[in-house]
Order: sequence, then C-alpha cells, then structure tokens
Amino acid sequence: MVLAITGYTGQGIETAGEMLLELLARQGRRFRAWRDFSTIIRGGLTAFEVYLGPSGTAEAPWRRTPVDVVAGWDDAALAAYRDRVRPEAVYGGKKAAGVPAVRQTDAPAVGFNVWALGLLARAAGVPRDALVAAVLRRFGDGPNRAWAEAGYEAFAGPVAGAEAGPDTVVLSGNDALSLGAVAGGVRFYCGYPITPASDILENLARWLPALGGVTYQVEDEIAAIHMAVGASFAGQRTFVATSGPGASLMTEGLGWAATVEVPLVLVDNQRGGPSTGMPTKVEQSDWLHLAHAGHGEFPRIVLAPTGVLDSLVVMQEALNLADRYQCPVLLGLDLDLAVRRIGVPWAAVAAHLAAVPPDRGRTLLPPTRAPEDFRRFVSPDGDGPWRPVPGVRGGAYVASGDEHDERGWMEPDFRVVRPRLHWRRLTKTRTLAYPRPVTEVGAEDAPVVLVATGAVSELVYGAVEADPARFRGVLVRQIVPAPVDALRAALRRAEAVVVAEYNATGQLEELLGPAFDAVRPRALRRFDGEHWTLDEFLGRLEQLDLPGARPAGLAGAR
Repeated sequence: MVLAITGYTGQGIETAGEMLLELLARQGRRFRAWRDFSTIIRGGLTAFEVYLGPSGTAEAPWRRTPVDVVAGWDDAALAAYRDRVRPEAVYGGKKAAGVPAVRQTDAPAVGFNVWALGLLARAAGVPRDALVAAVLRRFGDGPNRAWAEAGYEAFAGPVAGAEAGPDTVVLSGNDALSLGAVAGGVRFYCGYPITPASDILENLARWLPALGGVTYQVEDEIAAIHMAVGASFAGQRTFVATSGPGASLMTEGLGWAATVEVPLVLVDNQRGGPSTGMPTKVEQSDWLHLAHAGHGEFPRIVLAPTGVLDSLVVMQEALNLADRYQCPVLLGLDLDLAVRRIGVPWAAVAAHLAAVPPDRGRTLLPPTRAPEDFRRFVSPDGDGPWRPVPGVRGGAYVASGDEHDERGWMEPDFRVVRPRLHWRRLTKTRTLAYPRPVTEVGAEDAPVVLVATGAVSELVYGAVEADPARFRGVLVRQIVPAPVDALRAALRRAEAVVVAEYNATGQLEELLGPAFDAVRPRALRRFDGEHWTLDEFLGRLEQLDLPGARPAGLAGAR
C-alpha cells in the first residue's frame, strides 16, 4: 500500500508524516518514506509518501508509482498525483475536481495535516486508540484530537493488514551515519547547518553530551573542517558533514589534512548544483569534485553507501580507513538516501553497528614513548608512518601545510624530499585494502548488469527481484580509487552493462571507466531533481533495448 499527504510548507505535512511513521514503527511495520519538499520556507508544495511492506521482512520496500490513498490540500497540491492514483484510490482533500478517485471526502480548512494523519492511519490499519495516544503525546488535549478522529472516521476504503513485527526503529541515512560515527568512537563534532546534512549536526548535538562528547555549531564550513583537522591532530576521532556548497568551502582544508597526513572523514550529502542549485532535490553530481577537489596532488579515498543500513557500516569503515591511510576519506551520499526514512528491526541496526571493530591505524598514544630520532613522515617498513598525538614523549613534530622533510621541517632541499616524500603520499592508496568495494546482487548468468550506488541501489535490488533471469546488479561502494579488479570480475559474463546515476554527465561512469574495457556501458541518467520510482526505473530500462525479454506482469512485481 502507498499512502501520500500533500500540501504546502508551513502546513505541518512533515509533522503528520513523522507521526505516521512513529505509529507504524510502534506496530513493528516495514516501510520506506519519501519527502518532496520545496526550497521555499513557507508556501511551496510539499509531499510525504509512505510505502508499506510485509512486516516479516528485514528490508524496507522501495518507492512505487501507484498511490492507494492520497490526502491533498487542493488541486495544485494534487497535480503530481493525477496520473498516479489507482482507479479505486481513496482521496481526501479540500477539492476533488479532476481527481480520478471513486471515494472522496472533504478535509477541514483548519487542522488539515492532523485530519490527513487520521485518514492515512486508518488506511494503514493503525488502531484508533494508538492514533489518539500519539496526538495527545504530540499536542496535548485539544482540537487536534477531534480533527484526527474525524479523518479516521472519514476513511471508507480497504484497510492494510496490520500484523505485528519485531521491534522497529525509524532510521534515515543521516541517522545511520550519525549512529555509525558514535559507534566508531566519534566524541567531538563541529558543523554548520546546510540542507540536507543538518540532521547530522542536530543528531550529534543531542547524543554526544550524554557520552562525554561535545558538539559545536561553528560560524562556517571553513571553521568546521579546520577544527576537525585540529581535533584529529590531537588524537580525537571526528568528521565533518556538509553538502555541495559547503564541500567547496572545505576544499583547502582537505589539502592541509593530506599534506600533514592527519585522518579526516568528510561527508557530502549531494544535492542539485552548481551554486545553490536545487538544495532540496536529489543529485549525484559531486563525484568528480570529491575525486579531484583541491589544488596540487594528494591522495584521497571516496566511498558511497548503498543503503540506509549500509551507511551504519560505511561510516565506521571510513573512520578506520582515514586512520589507517592518514588521508582524507570522502563519503558521498545523495539527498534521497540522506533523508529517506525506513522502518527496520532494531536487531538489524544493532548487528550493523557491531560489524566494524575500531582500528586506529599506526597511532602512538600516551604513555607510549616514540622511537629515538622520531621522524613523523617516514614509513619505516613501507606500511605507512607512525602518527603520534600531543603528549607522546619524543613524538613532537611540525605539522605544516608547507612541503617538509620527514621530520616536518620546512624549506628542505625540495629536489631531495619532493620525489621521495610526495611520491609516498600520492601512492599510499593505490593498493587500498578495503574489503567491500562492490556488492553483487542476483544470478551470475543474468545477461544485463546494472551498476549503481547510493539511492539508485534500491532500484537495482527491485529490478533484480522483478526480473532475476534478466538483471543482476553491481553496487559500488569504493569510488576512488576505482576498484578495477573487483568490477572487472563482476562484469566478466555481462552481455550488457547499464550505469544508472543521478547526474547529466555520467560522473560515476567516468570514474569507473578503466573497469569497462570489455563492454561499453549504456547510460541511464536523471538530473531533474526527482528520483525514479521502481516502475519508472523499469520503464526506462525497457527503452534501452537490452538483451532478454521482459516477462508479463513485471510492473506489478512486489
């Protein structure tokens, strides 16, 4: 079942959606929520959709096109749903003109969002007393209770099954990253608000003080990254999170961290650009920036989670890799994955949180004594240099963005140190020891391989489940350096390869290019700020004239 509420920013659409997810989670339901919100703070069109799946599964359902119940404020708000509502759909709203629905009911002019909550809660099979309790918790006793119950009574369509499931947690990609950071040992965080990364700052501001940590909202992104580098230099695990414009401002800090070989994780929640661009719309157009940003040459690692639960793990892996290789690790999400909310069993969350033991790399911590004649930037055995933190006896060194010798001293003979020290820095990630560069999905003999990452990954899973004889997937986590050997092995039997991504120029395809020597990939791209439903994605694949026949009834799968 697909439920939707649509109206305008400032009407409490998001509040109603959040309360619905809370009600579903208390029932142990499986769901995936999608938000479409305007760049206008008040008055722009907004929507909140919920996709209900079987309660007995661990995975959340993917986004679908047909809508079963929609509550809309007016015709303008419902315009996006005219071609999506099923013929038997239930409609609730202020106006009904032009909406192809057989069951219609009028919404109140005041309290629309709470009325809509009642309507959708009844459709989802939420008990009335649970709805009333949620309204009282949020608003106290008053008119909101009456509006919610009126919406509950107004629903006259079929009700979704409401079998109980295990304990459920509501989790977004940003929530997962935040939890992964805490599990990985982060106790210091500096950030500056920016859509869609602000949730991470808010999460850590709530959580870290109770764990003995601190969170600061600083004056800008430049301060955030340099405070993070300073904290990392002092031995603290930390990271910074931002979006495209903030990542641009942080570029100089990346170079400094790479030169002084201080671990740093930077999370970029990609949105539509350039400049301010489309700050509330999805895009995967920062890959080339993450791969190349910064003047001069320095090593970096670029990773991408392939789902919400995967974000719990990749964040911890990024912290370990930053410590191990003493270089920037850039973790790219996209807006859909960052703000997408799913209902999953808490046991699955706990298992993912415990999957990655912390690894601080070659770190000299007090009261360790550094070796005699300690040289910070020497790799004595070819496995990287030792990194002391302030207070290690004999481990003092100069950390400067100027080129330096192995002790950190500036103005050396560049003809001597540059070929040796600079080359060691540049090559230390070429043989990256990352255990999960790609994940293969589906049967090895399926002829069409779909390559994707981030938010598109759920669509790959959906396509493989819908047509397993035709499609298999390769979900990419390691973007830079490109996992050429792993990708070539995954593509070895492919008759056709499709790289699906949310940008106009094929940035993921470009960065993974060396792996596509045996078969030329076909491009499936979208860059209008929206993201595909599974039905739209399958339809776009059909337009590519791929090998294999489409089975009957494919669009109705799950």
